[in-house]
Formats: sequence, C-alpha cells, structure tokens
Amino acid sequence: MASIKPVKTFDSRLAATRNLAIKKSIVWFLWVNILFSTFILGRAWFAPPMAPVVPMQPHGLLETMMVLVLTLSSSVLFILRNAPLQDAPWLSTMARICVPIIGLSWGVVFCVLIASGDLWIIFPFAALLLFTALLSLYFDPNVLLSFIVPLWLMIFVASLVYAANLTVLNSMMWLLLAGLLESGRRALNGWFLLALQREQENSVLIHELGRLAHRDPLTGLANRRGFEKRLGDEILRSQLLRESFVLIMLDVDHFKRYNDHYGHPAGDRCLVAIAQVLKRVAEHVKGTAGRFGGEEFVMLLPTGDESQVMEAIQAITDGLSAENIPHLYSPVLPRITVSQGIARWLPGMDAQMLLTSADNALYQAKARGRNGWVNATLPTQHAVLYAK
Repeated sequence: MASIKPVKTFDSRLAATRNLAIKKSIVWFLWVNILFSTFILGRAWFAPPMAPVVPMQPHGLLETMMVLVLTLSSSVLFILRNAPLQDAPWLSTMARICVPIIGLSWGVVFCVLIASGDLWIIFPFAALLLFTALLSLYFDPNVLLSFIVPLWLMIFVASLVYAANLTVLNSMMWLLLAGLLESGRRALNGWFLLALQREQENSVLIHELGRLAHRDPLTGLANRRGFEKRLGDEILRSQLLRESFVLIMLDVDHFKRYNDHYGHPAGDRCLVAIAQVLKRVAEHVKGTAGRFGGEEFVMLLPTGDESQVMEAIQAITDGLSAENIPHLYSPVLPRITVSQGIARWLPGMDAQMLLTSADNALYQAKARGRNGWVNATLPTQHAVLYAK
C-alpha cells in the first residue's frame, strides 16, 4: 500500500499549533513591551514642563526592571529572527520562559509606582499590557496566566500594603478589567479551538480520501495508483541503500471462464479470497500486495534474497490450494490457480522497465501451461513450478 502520512491526533495538533503560534505572536508582544518600557524609562520627557516628578522608592528598582524587560525582549526578538532552524522546539520554549519573567518585572514596576504614589499611570498601562498579552497568548492559557498572575498578584499585594491608595472605584475598575479579560480569553480560545477542530476534521477527511484513492474498493489491496506510488518509493529506497527487491505479477488462470459460468458476484468473491491470501503473504514478508486491474495482482517483496522470494511464491501457491476455490471449467485444475511472473529490480531500471519484465515473465508462465512461475531476471532458469 502506498504510504500516506498519518493524521495527527487533536492533542498533537493542538500542541504543535501552540508551539508555532507562540513563536509568531510573541514578536508583537515583545515589541509592545519594548515600547512601553521605553516610555516608562523616558516618562519625564513626556510629562508637562511644570509637572512634579515623583521620586521612585526604592530608588533605581523601576529603572532596573525596565532595562531587564528591554534587554530580554530585544534579545529574544534577535534570537527568533536569526535562529538558523526556525522550526527548532527550543525557540517556543524560550518564548514561553520569557513571558513570566516579563510579567514579574512589570509587577515589580507597578509595585514601585504604588509605593511611590504615582498612581495615574498604573491602571491604563496595566490594562494595555494585559490586553496585549490576551491578544498575543489567548491560544495557550498556561502561558497567558504565566504573564497575568505575577503581574496581577503583585499589584494586589501592593494595593493591600498601601491601602490608603485603594478606593472602591479602583477596586471596581480592577474587577471589571478581570471580567473583561476572562470573558475575552474564553471567547478567543473557543474560536481558536473550534477552528483547530475544523482543521482536524478536514485533515482526517483528506487523509481518508487519500487512503481510498490508493485502495482497491473490492479487495482492500492497493490499487494500481497506490501500488505504483509504493513501487516508486521502493526504487528510491533501493537506490539509496544499494539493495534489491523483487516484483511478482500474478494472473488468475482462466478467470473469464470462471465469471462466465459462476457469475460476476461469485467472481468478485473469488477475487476477494485471492486478495486475502496475497495480503497474508505480503504481511508475513513485510511486502505490499495490490490489484492491478481485473484478475491481475502484483506483490512487492522488499528483499532480494532468493530463498525468501521462493518462500513467498510457494506460500501463495499453498494458500490458494488451501482455499480450494472450485473452478470446474478450468483446463488446468478443478480449482482456482494463478500464474506468476517474477522480476528482480536491478540498478538502472525504472518502474516501467520492472513492470514490463515481470509482465513478460507472467506471459511465459501462462504460455507454459499456467499455474506456475517464471523468473525473468534469471534467463537460465526456465523451470515452471506446478502445484497439481
């Protein structure tokens, strides 16, 4: 059967999408933090000329935190942009680690502002930062909370310590902000999961359609398209590893007579039974069985070992003998038999050359009485094995 890439489970897809999203969305989040920290550091330049400058306590802590945010954000942006492998898992891990550090740094800054009585800037800046985090990180609740919790917790603790600055209006504003953040997070995350679920369903559907496109509907074996795809892959593998493999082409002996006398429904059941024999043999040798069309089947054996090839050929013959499907109108035997043409892939052969070689061997096997095999790759080997 042609190899089809398996569909990821929803959890695997969710994790992979979150890893990709964090590397994309963190860029905007970091730029906003650079902008805000630059504003805080240079806030004296933006204040009115006669406005009083509130001294920060403890001295220098606010500036230290802002420099940390600037340095960390700039460094992560630089690494994300210049990493040689943009798909490296450690990039998303780095992005996740920097988020709580930035959140904690902003929490310290707001504590300093509360302790210093510089209150006018706290709520609008905190709200902007929190909504920036929401828009950037809504798809991963754990990462979003790693930014919100330290920031919010430090503001809450500082407000309790400096209770004189805490009013009913301030409390209501913070509660309203919390409600807006949580409702927004649920809505955005819900849309994100819904879109991902639709993508997962589409992937499953596409995978199933691809599988059906490469499978024979009657027998369940690989169809001609699927087998040719598998054959091409095996040729590439053998060229790379300098190995060989064998192709067997099989034809049901006098199948037209079977259909004419037993009817097409019985003919379909006969083909299904033959396919099951080939499937068992293919699974045993880790090969691939396919239906090429009508009563013609093929089998790929990923080995060039002569004894294993002969074992597979005999297993097919013995399996059909055990099935003992009656065919009283066959001049070969009063049961279903097959003729087999064998061809070994050799360097320089393409898929069509190999198929033609196997088909010629099959023609010779049929010309020599059917119910046997001919090896096209060994011209000195003319024996045809009959299972009477």
